[in-house]
Amino acid sequence: MSREKVNLNIDVGVLVVHGREVKLSFPKCEAFVDVGQKEDDYSQELEPVRGFIEIEIRDKSGIVIRKGKHKMHSFVNNLLRILEGWARAVGGAAVTDIGLKCSTTVVNVAGSSVTAYIEWYAGSSNYGGGNSMGLLAGDNVDSYGIVVGSGTSPVTLDNYALASKISHGTSAGQLDYDAMAAEELGLDTSVSPPVYRCRFLRGFKNLSGGDIVINEVALIARCYWKDYGAVRNDVTFMIARDVLPSTYTVPAGGSATVAVVVEVVLG
Repeated sequence: MSREKVNLNIDVGVLVVHGREVKLSFPKCEAFVDVGQKEDDYSQELEPVRGFIEIEIRDKSGIVIRKGKHKMHSFVNNLLRILEGWARAVGGAAVTDIGLKCSTTVVNVAGSSVTAYIEWYAGSSNYGGGNSMGLLAGDNVDSYGIVVGSGTSPVTLDNYALASKISHGTSAGQLDYDAMAAEELGLDTSVSPPVYRCRFLRGFKNLSGGDIVINEVALIARCYWKDYGAVRNDVTFMIARDVLPSTYTVPAGGSATVAVVVEVVLG
């Protein structure tokens, strides 16, 4: 790409200043324009992978009083660390394999750098296995899965926890956490380009006796590996945190359903 100089005569027109007309013109201006091949512009291209947060609030009678859908902006560094670890994994254990074969370092929800297993084998005479990034937390478990908070501090790539987590429970300021669920929504060809979707969702009940506000949503994963009864690795770490554009209030006796939808764009 090169630049060429061009001459311009610009007549802006008449501007009224304090009741008087002033003619503005810029004769014989010089300007430079780019000619030749244009560099690639990716600003308008579709993201190949994207996420959305869907929230539905119900009152104590089960009536929907608010719904919203917001684009996710804030996957954090831990997700990249796990993806990099997966890329280094070899797989295909031999009967003599035993112990840790591949790992990565993540920052857990307490802010400490810890080892997360990617591959670990128990050997032919034992039973063991695990998951390096599980999301399907059970009922009443608020340590991983979709976790909500009331904080509003801005997101940074090195965030490792919610600014102000709302814990599981029925006391003031708490929400009752339901079990996580996952749905494979499949391929949607009704849009162009087509997208493939899956959804993770969780319900929250407000049994605290007062209103609860939700301002932030996180995805917290669990790396968990066992060898018979022995736990070899158990780490929880945040992979995404988003501050919502507005506050969602869960009324006393009401409930919230929060879903994270992940889309892969084809095309």
